[in-house]
Amino acid sequence: MDAYVGVKLVHISAIAVWSAGLLYLPGLFAEHARAHGEDSFRRLRLRTRAVYVAVMSPAAVIAIASGTVLVFVAASLGGWLVLKLWAVAAMVMLHIYFGGIMAALHAKPQMRKPATHLLLLAPAGLLIVVVVYLVTGKPV
Repeated sequence: MDAYVGVKLVHISAIAVWSAGLLYLPGLFAEHARAHGEDSFRRLRLRTRAVYVAVMSPAAVIAIASGTVLVFVAASLGGWLVLKLWAVAAMVMLHIYFGGIMAALHAKPQMRKPATHLLLLAPAGLLIVVVVYLVTGKPV
């Protein structure tokens, strides 16, 4: 049982870090349009890349791997799990989309207005709330 609790703690921690990154990146994207000067833009680009590559992506991999282990160890199947897996798949797609935005901002920092980037908070926040609701409530 101790290993199960340990894997669950790793899973919850990784989901928290990944979710924080999904909420933080739109703000960083919005800042790209406001960066003045090559040095300021370079630092912002490096910070954005560090969040995506060094923090978010490993957290996503750990969250998915530990979640997979939990499904098999706990053998907890139900409609809520299917819905949660769809929501996590949508989080992965959003994560990949953010990677594309990050690459595009490298070439054209003002490709969108800051408010457009901040609109990305809505799907990220919604997916996080859906995952938390499905896990804690197991409504189906």
